[in-house]
Amino acid sequence: MKNLRSLESNIESKKLSGLTWRLMFFAFCLAIAGCAVSLAPKFDQQIVDGLSDTSTEVFQLMAEVSGGTTKSDYDKRESKYNHIIGKLEALTLQINARPVPNNKTVNKVIAKANDRLEKRGVSTLISAGETAPSATALKNVLANITKMKETDKKQGVTAFEVQAFKGNIELFFDQALTYERFLNE
Repeated sequence: MKNLRSLESNIESKKLSGLTWRLMFFAFCLAIAGCAVSLAPKFDQQIVDGLSDTSTEVFQLMAEVSGGTTKSDYDKRESKYNHIIGKLEALTLQINARPVPNNKTVNKVIAKANDRLEKRGVSTLISAGETAPSATALKNVLANITKMKETDKKQGVTAFEVQAFKGNIELFFDQALTYERFLNE
């Protein structure tokens, strides 16, 4: 009788032990499911608003000079150039200040995308783990605005040159805004 009770006790403790392990496994699965891996910087509405506002100012300047400019009236536009350049630099700083997650899978995907772009003869826009693609695009906008300002100051810009700058700037603003808005998805 004593052996029977001992056997029943062992069976009950094993059932309880199995139940305990199942509960612990279930709790572990819930804990893991609650973890999120960040693949990109966090969405920031202020950055999107800043990009939208700055792009509006840039395209207003483009509209003003769409017929071309002369060196003699550059002084009228200098403060607009400086204002826009300052806003672009501030936005780039804000974007770069966000932590970019260092994720090996994302880095591999970015590396593969860059390889494909290079094979097609297109320059890469993003660097794995360094900056957000929108920061790279903004640096290109800034480079175009700065070059346009320098050309305008030195000799004025033709209508054709304005259109060329505008095309580049539009492409890079589109990339930056698309990426930043995608972060909200």
